[in-house]
Order: sequence, then structure tokens, then C-alpha cells
Amino acid sequence: MTTSTFRRPVAGQVRVTIDAVGTMIAATVSDVGLAADGFVRGDRVAFSPALAENAVIDVDTLIGIPKNVSDRQAADLLAPGLLARAMITQVRPFARGQHVAVELVNSTLRQVVSAWVASLGGTLVTDAGDADVVYGEQDRRLAAVEASHRQGRIQQAATEVFQAIRAGVFDDVHVAHRSADRVAA
Repeated sequence: MTTSTFRRPVAGQVRVTIDAVGTMIAATVSDVGLAADGFVRGDRVAFSPALAENAVIDVDTLIGIPKNVSDRQAADLLAPGLLARAMITQVRPFARGQHVAVELVNSTLRQVVSAWVASLGGTLVTDAGDADVVYGEQDRRLAAVEASHRQGRIQQAATEVFQAIRAGVFDDVHVAHRSADRVAA
């Protein structure tokens, strides 16, 4: 009989239990190390799937999930929401009433950008020739760089994504789910 030992979180870390897997991981904090400022047991958090191999996570890589946003919504929509936000606010902003075409390969990201553009008063068009602003793969790459800049801005950007989720902006976005919603960390 083997016994598994769990490494306790040290300063600046928390242990998590994974609740949902999507483009991000949604989890619940189950144990807190010293100096894990801002997090307590029971907090809901999101983080990159690249960190999912370890149940102990550094707090500076966590994004708090607010009430009224489900684990599934956070797991599925946070990453594309962060990219969409970077595209429409930093990489290539558009003005209310402008015609916007969204030519992105990833279906979920395309839907998220389109939904957010429409909610902010842009007019979606299918032909790039009729558009004032076109979001394409180059914009996605630039947005990925912009969205990855931490320095405290990621939580602020996530807050805007969560506000859009709560406002129903992405209610019609269809996300293909993986076979399992819950995995053990």
C-alpha cells in the first residue's frame, strides 16, 4: 500500500483542488502557506493550465474568481476574454458605430471578440472590405503578448472580463468542452 504525500504550501503559495478545466483552470484554495496575501481557504481562483501539474501554486499566478461567475465560465471564458480585451482596448481599439470584422481561427476567441464588440457598440460585418477595423491573427499574437504582461494589470483585466461575463455579454458563446470537467490535482 502506497501513501501519497502532499507537499505543503510554503510562503507565497496555496494548495488548490481543481474544479473545472478549460482554457484556464478554475480551482478552490484548500490550504494556504505563509504570506499568501489575499487568499484564504475556500477562495475560488483561476490559473494557467501549464501550472496544473502541481497542486501547490504560487499566489502571484492566481486570479480570484468573483461571486456570480461559475467555475465553468471562468475556466472557459477567462483566457479568451483576456485576449479579446487586449485586442479591443490595447492592440486595435475601435469606436462605437464602426464596422468591425473578426477573422480569427479559434472559434471561441472569434465568438468572444464578436460578442464584446457588439456589446460595446461596434457593428459586426462579415466582409473585411466593409470593415473599419479587422481583428485577425496578427492582432491575436500582439494581444497574447499584451495580456501576458503581469505587473498587477492581469487582475484588473480579469475584472473587466468577469464584469462582461456577469453582464451576459458572452451568454451566446459556444465552447467545446473537454471530456472531464473535474480532474484531481
